[in-house]
Amino acid sequence: MSVLISSRSQRLRSAAIATPVASSRTKTLSIAISIALLGVVSASVGAQSAASVVVATDAAPSAPAIPTIPAASPTAQIVAPTTQPPAAVSPLGLPAVVPTPLGVTTQKLAIEEPARVVQPSVAPAATSVSSETLLIAPNDVAPIIVNELPATPQNAAAAPIIVPPPSDLWDRIRAGYAMQDLEDPLVGKWEKFYATRPDYMARIVDRSGKYMFYIVTELERRGMPLEIALLPMIESAFNPIAHSSAKASGIWQFIPSTGTAFGMKQDWWADSRRDIVAATNGALDYLTKLHGMFGDWQLALASYNWGEGAVGRASARAKAAGRDGTYLTLNMPDETRNYLPKLQAVKNIIRDPAAFGLTIASVPNEPYFKTITLSHAIDLKKAAQLAGMTEPDFIALNPAHNRPVIAGRGDFQILLPADKADVFLSRLEADERPKVSWMAYKTRAGDRIDTLASRFGTTIDALKSVNGIRSPAAVLPAGYHLLVPSDGPSADALGSIQNAVFTKFPEYVAPRAHRVRKGETFAGIAKRYGIAPATLAKWNRMGKQSARAGQLLYISGPAPTRAAKGGRYVKAKRGNNSVRKAGGKAVKRAPVKKKSR
Repeated sequence: MSVLISSRSQRLRSAAIATPVASSRTKTLSIAISIALLGVVSASVGAQSAASVVVATDAAPSAPAIPTIPAASPTAQIVAPTTQPPAAVSPLGLPAVVPTPLGVTTQKLAIEEPARVVQPSVAPAATSVSSETLLIAPNDVAPIIVNELPATPQNAAAAPIIVPPPSDLWDRIRAGYAMQDLEDPLVGKWEKFYATRPDYMARIVDRSGKYMFYIVTELERRGMPLEIALLPMIESAFNPIAHSSAKASGIWQFIPSTGTAFGMKQDWWADSRRDIVAATNGALDYLTKLHGMFGDWQLALASYNWGEGAVGRASARAKAAGRDGTYLTLNMPDETRNYLPKLQAVKNIIRDPAAFGLTIASVPNEPYFKTITLSHAIDLKKAAQLAGMTEPDFIALNPAHNRPVIAGRGDFQILLPADKADVFLSRLEADERPKVSWMAYKTRAGDRIDTLASRFGTTIDALKSVNGIRSPAAVLPAGYHLLVPSDGPSADALGSIQNAVFTKFPEYVAPRAHRVRKGETFAGIAKRYGIAPATLAKWNRMGKQSARAGQLLYISGPAPTRAAKGGRYVKAKRGNNSVRKAGGKAVKRAPVKKKSR
């Protein structure tokens, strides 16, 4: 008989051991069986070691398999099984398959001979395995060796499944919806409002593309619901220079006091409430604080609109009345009552635009802008040119600046499209020309706005706009700095804008009326107060543009046509200092005292 003995700790290419078998009960029978080992038998290191005997024959007798006795128990009793043992199972939990060539089968062979020890030769292995002593006892059955994958440790961590990020930022936002949907009839009203205004929605989406990646990234970093990224659609329609009647400003609509509380500086040079990065960080800080106060995102958003104090009191009143104090149970002003339904409507539209008959343009899921830090002042127009941008596009990313020159804060930051930042820096370094075309001028006593505009080659309106002057007065107060074009005539008063201290001009309150003095002309009075002569004549209901000494001219609005007396209104005569009562008797007005000259 040819017997192949292989160890689990090594690989054997081919072997044949001829063993004569003799018995006192039977005649000596010598059987020689050729063993062909097809393929490479893989070593498997398991909890037990056993010898393997593979017999290849031309026929495959159907004999019941005999169970394997571990080699470590040579004296174990052999009990014939009454049923077929279960099929071998690989370490991966799959049925083990014995590779068998065509026409050749494998069968387990019982050996009836005294136990003997076989020292296997040591074969090179990929892993370090100690050699073993194999013991084959009578009636032992060597298990069949199959090609198997190495066993996976039970405590091994599963390999992470890497899912590529979505290419469309809207998909990223949809996947990050985390707030409970608002069930409110007003949601349907606002869904219809936005769905029937496709051009308006397209403008909002187009504006948002510049800022949305930064907002979403910051929300994810803080673990906040991603639908909050849609809030500027409700607040400002993503208009970076939006300004409300309540003096709220920027895409997040901060009022001055709240902006200051969250680190947004507001001065002559810039208003950080309009700064995309500063305002976004401030808004998310504020919302995080509000969520910490109420433990509810709906109440946090209501507080962002109405104020935390008002929402806190409304919630307390609702609870006192037996309600749970959540958003829908509050008594709120109409603006706050519609605030969350608007957000929910936009959220639903972004979730499934086609359901509302809309198409939402995709936004690349990648950074739109980079931040550049500058240490020197530069014209806004010059910066746009160096970046290869139009001024409107540059301002859309840098809307915080109040002046046509970026200066006044030491080191300051500008935002540029990611694909233009390197171009800007290289051009900035190579360009040796002056970066600022504005200079500082300190006003002197008697300076007039029209005279200065002419002197520096600009217009009155341009000079007022650049310097934020709203006063109609022609004469400017002394001691204030103005920005003036630097290509005008030089003078001792001109200086560096970096060293100048720019402050707001005092709010000018025009007098209600002007008493005409001797020598004054109607046109001169109109010019003094910055009023068109025709307007001044209209306000005073005058057919001719003429003035006489002692005459009272209204210069801040139309002259009153009625005066109050005893709860009733009576007409006042034009050009008279008296007010006539209903009974017809005139009441003399107090005379206006003349100023001493």
